[in-house]
Amino acid sequence: MKKNFANIITLIRIFLSLFLLLFYNKVTPTFLIIFTIAACTDLIDGTIARMTHTESMIGSVFDTIADVLLSLNILKVAILTGILKGKLLIWLIIIFVIALASPFIAYYKFNKFYFVHSITAKIVGGFIYFVPYSIYFNFFESYLIFILTMFMLAMLDNLLIVIFQKKPDSESKSLISVFK
Repeated sequence: MKKNFANIITLIRIFLSLFLLLFYNKVTPTFLIIFTIAACTDLIDGTIARMTHTESMIGSVFDTIADVLLSLNILKVAILTGILKGKLLIWLIIIFVIALASPFIAYYKFNKFYFVHSITAKIVGGFIYFVPYSIYFNFFESYLIFILTMFMLAMLDNLLIVIFQKKPDSESKSLISVFK
């Protein structure tokens, strides 16, 4: 049980994210509660894995899948509520293309497919979790510019980390750490 505890927590995030994707098209108080629980699992699963020395490649893959699914909920409600559209949606698509370029470049360079978990990406991940609240409390449009700017910088950081890495390392913390 100890060995799989962090993965079980991550699987809970996957389940909750899928539940939200299937049954919620707008941000409601219930959506916010379920979303918050799922977001909290993201804060603790990696910490538990490190504390119990049970980190694994499968856990890292589950974590990435869980993060993507939870993020898709944000994207879905933002699009369905009509807030994310036009140039902002195109900007987000460009950011996703940059984000997806990193693992493919890693595979090309190192014959290993992975996502970088940089500090900037983790910070932006934290900010992204406030998006549903910004929708619910009607300050999304101003918050969106901030999030998209931060997200773009984080994904460019991850891309540059992979480009300049000498060996594969999904846990590179920053571009500066690659040059040390």
